[in-house]
Amino acid sequence: MTATESGAPAEAEQYPPIEFRSDVTVELVRSNARDGDVLFAARVSTKGEQSREDVEADASKSTGLLNFLMRDRHGCYDDETEVLTSHGWIRWPQVTGTERFVTLSADGRIQYQHAERLVRRVHAGPMVRVKTRHVDLLVTPEHRMWAKRRRQSNREHWDLVPAEDLFTACHRLALGGGKWHGEFPLDFPPAWFSLLGLFIGDGNCGEDGSPRFHLRKDREIAELYQWAGELGFEVTCNGDRFLLRADEDFRLFAKKCYDLDRQKMVTSEVLACSAEALQALLAGLMASDGGVSGTGEQVYTTTSRRLADQVQEVALKTGATARIRTRYSHGTGHLGANPVHIVTFRSRNMFPRVGWTTTDRVREVTLENYRGTVHCVTVSNGTLYVRRNGKAVWSGNSPFEHNSMTFYVHAPIFVFREHMRHRIASYNEESGRYRELRPVFYVPGPERKLVQEGKPGHYTFVDGTPEQHAVVDAETRRVCTEAYAAYQRMLDAGVAREVARIVLPLTIYSSMYVTFNARSLMNFLSLRTKRESARYPSFPQREIEMVAEKMEAEWARLMPLTHAAFEANGRVAP
Repeated sequence: MTATESGAPAEAEQYPPIEFRSDVTVELVRSNARDGDVLFAARVSTKGEQSREDVEADASKSTGLLNFLMRDRHGCYDDETEVLTSHGWIRWPQVTGTERFVTLSADGRIQYQHAERLVRRVHAGPMVRVKTRHVDLLVTPEHRMWAKRRRQSNREHWDLVPAEDLFTACHRLALGGGKWHGEFPLDFPPAWFSLLGLFIGDGNCGEDGSPRFHLRKDREIAELYQWAGELGFEVTCNGDRFLLRADEDFRLFAKKCYDLDRQKMVTSEVLACSAEALQALLAGLMASDGGVSGTGEQVYTTTSRRLADQVQEVALKTGATARIRTRYSHGTGHLGANPVHIVTFRSRNMFPRVGWTTTDRVREVTLENYRGTVHCVTVSNGTLYVRRNGKAVWSGNSPFEHNSMTFYVHAPIFVFREHMRHRIASYNEESGRYRELRPVFYVPGPERKLVQEGKPGHYTFVDGTPEQHAVVDAETRRVCTEAYAAYQRMLDAGVAREVARIVLPLTIYSSMYVTFNARSLMNFLSLRTKRESARYPSFPQREIEMVAEKMEAEWARLMPLTHAAFEANGRVAP
């Protein structure tokens, strides 16, 4: 329903006529989504390259597989597995789902992504144990591994395969790999990062905040002078004590290299820098506490567990991989009784074999009974970086993500704010900074329920009286008309659009494009539609439910079999 305002104040007559609407617009503008997309993406797990035969197959003959995939078949990790996030390494029981997770994109970029779904359930039964010198995993049999099956050299490719496939064929797993481009550029030269790495390993802050070093090795002393000289910092020496007269920026970051327990650490800003900056930081770290193992591998040694974890993260972002082992001393040596964490780097052969021969498979891939909670999250890239007992590896998840649908949505801004809270889609919205906003406002229609009854969390909405509808309609029209007139007056006075828009209410309409895959759309629909058939009840605001209903109608037309499986599964996203 639309209506044009006729009773506007006289001063507003010179401005564009105001339109009031009580509906929303949702149009499917682009899609690459069919039921068959889910099927061949799932069948690659068991058919490999032969799954290409299913790209154009009749999906109606495979409804059983769709229903199977729709069930709670999300592979998971045990309690002892950790996942790399924007907050560092976290054991799965402590994951909340609000973190950003380190993922590997289809084009090989290391990215942080929000979780679309947190999975946590009780599991009693077999788990697949993968244990080699470089890998240690305990996952449910259906868990999807990021692996490359051994075939002819020109036919090998990386895929997401069920963990149980490792019992029947040889694979390679990925300990590292991917390109990191950074999220937080710090405008400092490489020598700055190297000097900071040396400080983290061998420095401390004096009472005046000046970085100080206690150095005895000629190599460390030479590198201190070299990097300080490149930065124009003066170094003064008193025996084996060195004082660095650094600028304010360096002193600030040096002070931030301690956690609450006064253990050394790398600041989050530095960890988010480019691979080149992190490579320079690593050079400084290795200059302080680095060395070479008896097998010729580079190692970094520290008593700070947090620092060891961060060095392992730096290894990933600089194109290598690393594992951590802990050595417990007995109170001797300069480290006393503190446990020592040894980070061992590996820059070659980051894709070790698992089960390369039948004998290897018997030893390296086993079944293990497990009773307890298992955990995972779904991210749009479908991959996570996890570790167990200090051994890190890429792993992955869901077949419902190999498709996409882009919708055009025209709705009130308050609907968009609710929409974007989900963080499971890609959004591009009209900007009031760059264009004059059109005078289109939302006013609830007569069918909108107005009265809330009950306590928060247990309330229902019921129809309002004619008098209540009349006051909502009249007051909404009055406020919106006056606000838009004020907006126009500021624009006429030469005020920037980004300032003038502050007077506009959230009822004004905006436009956006939003892109979902089938799994993320199902998650959205399960939360933003109210259906009696839903396994878990939801109570969405009516206006965003209107958007969800129109999106669901388009999706059901594109992927009718997947939609039917969604309904049959109680409208729970896989």
